Amino acid sequence: MKRPFLRGGLVLAALLCLQACADKVDRSAPLAFVPADAPWVFANLEPVPEPVRARFETQVQAAWPVMFEMFDHSLADLRTLSADAPATADTATLLRLFEGVLDELRTRDTPAKWREIGFGTDARMALYGVDLLPVARVELADPAAFRALVERLEQKAGQPLATLRIGEQDAWTFGGETAGGLMAIQGGHLVIAMVPGGADEALKRRVLGLDRPAKSMADDDAFTTFNTQRGYLPYGSGWVDTRRIVALAASEGHGLGIARAKDSPPTALDATCRAEFDSIAAKAPRLAFGYTAFEADRMAMHARIDLDPALATSLMSLGASTPGAPSRDALFDFGIALPILGMRDFLAAQAEAVAKAPYKCGHLAALNTGFAELKPKLEGMLPPPVANLSGLRLTATRIDWPQDAPMPEFGGTLLVGSGSPALLAGLAQLASPELQKIVLTPDGKPVAVPASALPPGFADVPVSVAMGEQALAIAVGQDDAARLAAAVTAAPAGAGTWLDMNFDGRVYGVFGDAIDRFGAFLPDADRKGLESQRKLYAMYAKWFKRLDVRIAVVAEGIDVTESAEFAAH
Repeated sequence: MKRPFLRGGLVLAALLCLQACADKVDRSAPLAFVPADAPWVFANLEPVPEPVRARFETQVQAAWPVMFEMFDHSLADLRTLSADAPATADTATLLRLFEGVLDELRTRDTPAKWREIGFGTDARMALYGVDLLPVARVELADPAAFRALVERLEQKAGQPLATLRIGEQDAWTFGGETAGGLMAIQGGHLVIAMVPGGADEALKRRVLGLDRPAKSMADDDAFTTFNTQRGYLPYGSGWVDTRRIVALAASEGHGLGIARAKDSPPTALDATCRAEFDSIAAKAPRLAFGYTAFEADRMAMHARIDLDPALATSLMSLGASTPGAPSRDALFDFGIALPILGMRDFLAAQAEAVAKAPYKCGHLAALNTGFAELKPKLEGMLPPPVANLSGLRLTATRIDWPQDAPMPEFGGTLLVGSGSPALLAGLAQLASPELQKIVLTPDGKPVAVPASALPPGFADVPVSVAMGEQALAIAVGQDDAARLAAAVTAAPAGAGTWLDMNFDGRVYGVFGDAIDRFGAFLPDADRKGLESQRKLYAMYAKWFKRLDVRIAVVAEGIDVTESAEFAAH
């Protein structure tokens, strides 16, 4: 008699356990509204760390007045355009609404002031797709304050926003017959979504989250697992699923339905086209991105274009790498790989594959034609200087342009990676008899270029050249001549590196100086806008210590890494 009771107790305990586990899912989180099969998503799981928030707050307060100078310039341009265009009630209303938004935000340069209109610093948010319809969902600190903001904007615009009621939910609407938008306060969330002009109530309920997805990204910690696998922090990450997007765009009632007119019939691709579009998307099925460092003095972000393994292997086999070594103390350093022969062979292989198995879908006929026309062009002989090229690296150590000087003063090096640098040097000497006086050996030793070989006006500029086994380089400036030996003998960057770039925050000061110099030649209206930009550049020059970008091909795909080091407060 006890066993049935015991079994019943175990079943009850199991059910209670399952319920407890299910209750661990935060049903109020924005991710709880994101379909598990959403074609794209970007979200945060946690607010940014306090030291980072404090730095951002300081920077925003400094930049806020300048940003609104730029907004005011844009508003003035809109007024001019509207004055020249036929007057309509909608245009006037939109202008008043834009003015109202600027008035509301003009002095809100602190978290406390943003809280007055409903937004907090600890909000979680998600940008995602319900099918192919974009949705933004963010937590509000004070929904009533945001509603009051909308009411004030309506008063300033001179008329209320259009509204509709979906079940028990009120929503604001905007847009036209082809496509429009919905905005609603749903519980503690602000939701903004795009819908086609012919959207029915069921679709509107889905995008607003009134009807929850059968399975969300919060149900099985899929988003947390994604972050862990990719090494991303919880402050902002996501992905774009290209195969899902293509599948939705090719199916009836989804992507193609967004752009079609309200009463036009839906269209869809046939099975052959869907399969071929999917095969193309499968070459790069996902773009993933997220923060890998988020500190007060440094931020880093990583993105990866996932590639089909065979495609990734083909790209890696090109052996691309940027020539020379990146300079971390230069004002600006930019390296790019140019494996010309390898790229020609890669493209020829793609053209050959399409020629052997052309696409059958009519929508892809242009692709067949394009590859067919490309194939004979790739079969020709490349001239040796181009065929031997492997990459370039430009390094600037100094850029100055005194106000009374006719030309800027520049210091730096240009390095050309080549399988035959002696051939490059020989061709240059054939073009200039004065350069024939230079004797180069592949030992990296710098040799001064005769003043007689330089363009007019540059005779007093020290220019040197050096050659290594795999590179030829030229330096401008006496100090940079000393860098040549290391530049031309340095090993290339790691295999698979297609681009690397880093620059000092002082570069923004150079941009600002250029605005000062050339802004005087512009009309007053344009000069005012550039003056605001110059002020921002001056701030950036103080905020940023160094910025880095790198693009590389790895076994999983194409990696893009960016990082920013901040200067001390």
